[in-house]
Amino acid sequence: MRKLAYASLFVALTWAAQADSFGTENARLPPVADQPSDPIVAAIFEGIRRRGAEPLNMHKTLAYSPKVFKAYVDLAYALRASAKVPRIYRELIILRTAQLSHGDYELAQHGPMALSCGISKTQLGEIEQWKTSSLFDAKQRSVLAYADAMARFDGVDDATYEALSQNFDAQEIVELTLTAAFYEGVSRTTRTLRIPIEESTRDQKTQYGNC
Repeated sequence: MRKLAYASLFVALTWAAQADSFGTENARLPPVADQPSDPIVAAIFEGIRRRGAEPLNMHKTLAYSPKVFKAYVDLAYALRASAKVPRIYRELIILRTAQLSHGDYELAQHGPMALSCGISKTQLGEIEQWKTSSLFDAKQRSVLAYADAMARFDGVDDATYEALSQNFDAQEIVELTLTAAFYEGVSRTTRTLRIPIEESTRDQKTQYGNC
């Protein structure tokens, strides 16, 4: 119980710090209007609202380039909704990739998602120290090791790839690889443009949080 309490406190403090890291006044581009004039952006925002959510600051920033924004959204939804690999592993590789890429925005958004997908609060608090943690099984460790190796200058070594391939088939490996690569890019984008983290994240809630 004490370990769980410490982990919960760690998660709460981490998200609070991330939510405070970038405010709207520090954003390099002001978010576009809630009711955009561009038809491509307007259609994307409408689709988000039909699903019961609201466009995030990230959406309102990438919307400056409507056609690229649409391609981004299409890939993001494909990775989230159309992939074969169970989402718990996708969220795990997203979180580790975001840590390695200093993607505070993605950590804040995907922490609640990971919890809803089955990652425990204690696991969430130990992803950064996964190598010495006893909370992750062999399959989860193969995903975390793969994320670490993808971030290295020399890339993924054969032993790390072999460990992953013992747990996932070819389609799942492609999906995990694309997910990590995609969210490394997203982390760099949100960090570089200083996209502000939503206020809702301060309460550990997210409109995109359901697995």
